[in-house]
Amino acid sequence: MNRRAPRAGLGLGLAILLGWGSAPALADSFETEQSLGNSVLALQGSGTARYLIWDVYDAALYAPAEANENAIVNAEVPMSLILEYHRDVGADDIRKATWVALDEQYAGEEREAIRPKIDAIQSAMIDVTDDDRYRLDWDPEARRLTLSLNDEIRFESADRELARAYFGIWLAEPPLSDQLRTALLSRVD
Repeated sequence: MNRRAPRAGLGLGLAILLGWGSAPALADSFETEQSLGNSVLALQGSGTARYLIWDVYDAALYAPAEANENAIVNAEVPMSLILEYHRDVGADDIRKATWVALDEQYAGEEREAIRPKIDAIQSAMIDVTDDDRYRLDWDPEARRLTLSLNDEIRFESADRELARAYFGIWLAEPPLSDQLRTALLSRVD
């Protein structure tokens, strides 16, 4: 697939991925259900990550309808997180923002222990453009974590800790954006 270079002049980069601003996404932006392996996942919530006046990406979280927040945050249930981009964003900016969030969530030795795992998934990421869609899936029954871009699998792992940490960028405390976390978990009991 031919990729355009990300726009440099907008200054979106790191700031947009830090979740500066968020709003609920339109209800019809995402399907109400997704399938993952043998599971049917219900839309748990969706929101839009914004930077200044620009919508950067819409996000949607799917998990079993009966899942609670604790089970989702701890990667105990199958789930999918979809990010549909409205702007060009460089992979380096995604990587930097990831570490800003993880540096807040993990300290010292614990952070260094997960670093090689995070680096592995991030090495599979490439620049995104308008309408690109990253999908992160975790199936605990199959012990399968996948990262896809536009339905093409770019990364696979059987590591539950990595699944918990990577989904945690949006769902654990403190997340990239408190508002986006609330929107993604808005239907969870």
